[in-house]
Amino acid sequence: MRSPSNMVAAVPFRQPASLQELSRGHRWLVLMIGLVETALWSGTIFGWASLVHIMKTQGVFSHLCPDDSQEGGNKTVMTEWSRNETLDEDHSYGSEVVRGCIAQDERFTLIGTVAMVLYTTPGILVGYGLHHLGQAFTRITASILITLGFIFLSLTSKATPNLLWAGSIFVSVGGNMIRVACFEFGNLFPKQRNTVMAIISGIYTISAALFMIMQSAFEAGYSWEFVCQLMAAGSALISLTTIFIPWHHIPHGEEAGSEKESKYLSKDPAKGDDTEMKETGKLVPDSTGKITNSDRIPLKKSVFSISMGLLQFWLFNNMFSVTIFGTYFNSWINKFSKDNDEAAYYSRLFGYANICCIFTTALPGLVIDLLSARFKKGKTGVEEKVAIVQSMIAPMMVISITVTVQISCFFFFSSWAVYLGLLCLIINRPGCLGVGIPFMRSRFPADHFNRMIGIQGTVISLLSTLQYPHFTWTQTNYFPAIGTLVGLLALSSLHPLHMFNKKYLRRVLDEP
Repeated sequence: MRSPSNMVAAVPFRQPASLQELSRGHRWLVLMIGLVETALWSGTIFGWASLVHIMKTQGVFSHLCPDDSQEGGNKTVMTEWSRNETLDEDHSYGSEVVRGCIAQDERFTLIGTVAMVLYTTPGILVGYGLHHLGQAFTRITASILITLGFIFLSLTSKATPNLLWAGSIFVSVGGNMIRVACFEFGNLFPKQRNTVMAIISGIYTISAALFMIMQSAFEAGYSWEFVCQLMAAGSALISLTTIFIPWHHIPHGEEAGSEKESKYLSKDPAKGDDTEMKETGKLVPDSTGKITNSDRIPLKKSVFSISMGLLQFWLFNNMFSVTIFGTYFNSWINKFSKDNDEAAYYSRLFGYANICCIFTTALPGLVIDLLSARFKKGKTGVEEKVAIVQSMIAPMMVISITVTVQISCFFFFSSWAVYLGLLCLIINRPGCLGVGIPFMRSRFPADHFNRMIGIQGTVISLLSTLQYPHFTWTQTNYFPAIGTLVGLLALSSLHPLHMFNKKYLRRVLDEP
């Protein structure tokens, strides 16, 4: 029979002292809640292409396009920006006319860029807020933001186009808060922590298909207001499911129910405990899952290391390019689509590709675990650490290659390029963070992890402001702008290549 103290975990909004107080069933429930919420809400904004298609259909920002009398009956459209040609006919959608022009596409791209930049720009604030204020505060705040976001989207129309700003930003910021909060759920199963974190890192990509699902419902005859209100009601459930989540944080230790964590939470180090208490109030396991006694390596040494600099460069180029693919997708397919039906078909394929990411989400973590077990076999000490880090070279190279191929598809205006680009998307959208986060956990001290995740997210978001200038560049110099991206992706391969230097890895991984 469970002791009374163990029964505490079953009470809503209580903080269990250790994992021992959470039954296995309760831990699985919390993990399932986290996976479902991450898959639904955490990366919705990255399905921007589908949302833009709906907004164009509704005539949002169509006032930015000159009317027929100004254009002599012709409509200059984004599909022809690089060749400065005009189309004589507008695409028709049902009984309505879908109009498009460069100015309209620029406004959509600006809003999408701002929303995506704000996705992780507050990463440091979210991380520290989660640490000090806890899961309940973070989750309920995220729920409110996402719900308000969908309400604003429901009110967005041809007459009120600027509400798209509030809707997209709230959905974006709230989604990232859910994603960051769910990272901590990896502590529920310490022995499988990296695998769980890799799944959570990648499964957020599925949520990018939510706008595609909303597009399908809209095209099936449901009103846009109803579809958005349904999503708002669904996101409000996050606040209700919070009653099953430890209100402040997910306890962690060397393993589920470890007595070491229980002793730490019940004893005072000043009275002779051999486990030192951290500033954070939590035990801090290293990359192998062991508990460290002190912060021997300063955070700034990790932040300003060669590995962190190259990782930031690699993550930025790959994640920026994947985001560019989604943001430019609608404009790209309009270049060669014969009519609106064909464009809508490609737009739905984009959403389906994001759904298919569910089948590749766990793949990076599984591959890393398999290679790691093989590389470190028979090794101990620093050589084992080097082997673990080097096991990530191949997965990172695969991601670099597939992202490069994906962006290169923009050089071509054909259906086969769409199919190839979406196939690459299925592999690399969950793979960028699915490989990058485990690398960060293995390469650097574990007690630096949460802070470095926040710093990394904020830096990448600030750099992502380059998306809009890049978009305007493509209007006048399309091929050089895309070619520059391909060149940067090639340079980012320096990150996985630097891991071949065993001498460097031995030195940095063997630091006291």
